[in-house]
Amino acid sequence: MKQVAIVVQRSHKSIVGGSEALAWQYANLLNDEFKVDIITTTALDYATWANELPPGCETQQGINIYRFPVSIGRSNYWHNLHERLVKEFQKYQYRRITNSQTIPWNIALQEEFIRRQGPYSLPLLSFLKQRWSDYQSIIFATYLYPTTYFGILQVPSSKVLLIPTLHDEPAAYLSAYKYMACRARLLIWVTNAEKVLGESLWGELPGKVVSMSVDTTPYSPYKTKYPYILYSGRIDSRKGCNDLINFFIQFKKDISSTLRLILTGKNEIEIPNHPDIDFKGFVSSEEKFKLMAGASIFVMPSPYESFSIVTLEAMAQCTPVLVNGLCQVLVEHVERSGGGKIYHNYDEFSAAIQTIMADQNQRVVMGNLARDYVVSNDALNNIKSQLIEIVNSCCDE
Repeated sequence: MKQVAIVVQRSHKSIVGGSEALAWQYANLLNDEFKVDIITTTALDYATWANELPPGCETQQGINIYRFPVSIGRSNYWHNLHERLVKEFQKYQYRRITNSQTIPWNIALQEEFIRRQGPYSLPLLSFLKQRWSDYQSIIFATYLYPTTYFGILQVPSSKVLLIPTLHDEPAAYLSAYKYMACRARLLIWVTNAEKVLGESLWGELPGKVVSMSVDTTPYSPYKTKYPYILYSGRIDSRKGCNDLINFFIQFKKDISSTLRLILTGKNEIEIPNHPDIDFKGFVSSEEKFKLMAGASIFVMPSPYESFSIVTLEAMAQCTPVLVNGLCQVLVEHVERSGGGKIYHNYDEFSAAIQTIMADQNQRVVMGNLARDYVVSNDALNNIKSQLIEIVNSCCDE
């Protein structure tokens, strides 16, 4: 049986969402056709990349997971570099400068930034350098981390498939990533909006759009005595959660309403003590889906998404969504489906909520459109056949 490797920064059942979930789903979809190995690190916490899991090989559902210790995690030094990067990005306003799509750092400084953000694993890189010939194809998941950037350098270009999961964020404007992407045989984009962004930054490269499947099983709604807006995911400023909370508190001051805000997930910020904000922390998968099914609106305030699994999961539960208009991927989901609203500021946030809540029949129509969009675009068998075709195209040569 032909062998395929998927390289991802971390892999564990406790990690939900993101490129980690995408890597695990793709591994399972390919596992019937190929022998699949996941190459990853012993880290769990993205904030530090500390070594928490035992190194070595573990087998789950027929997939070998090779974990290697992290040599360099995150430190204050990297956070200082990141602060500098953000300031320079904002200073030059790269999004609006047609002929300046990169930040003017030399390659040595860019590679220092990438290496020091972690997880940088010398044993993992050595494994790829020594064992790449075992695999017909090696898939690297997410562009950002040193497991991908330095990992690709260890492997012949003919074997490299890259899943960028690209966000419109300051790091994406580092030219080192453009040169890295050019080494890939093929890029796999998860949405068309991500592909458009990638080509604007990196130029036209060989690539295909292959989505990710989400759970579309209908769940019974969570029972409450009040209507609520739901957010599920990592609760931190990078995900736009500070704005979400502040906007909601202002909304409650301005509008007489019984509406509440429910938050689920890992908390990274201070949540104000407010009578209409309910923080539930981690919940089971079943409870999450029930909360989605029972919500009047699911809100995704993040400006940085390459796919947004939870948004699509909520849409699959017939729940209208309210999304940050700064994220083109989220905008695409809403505009193509008709299953939600978009906001850029507090006034639009407030107006969208009032519009959705004012008409129950229209809310049902919007929710059905949202579900139809997910079911029709993210069918598991279609995604599986596309992946197998892509990997086979590499194996045939």
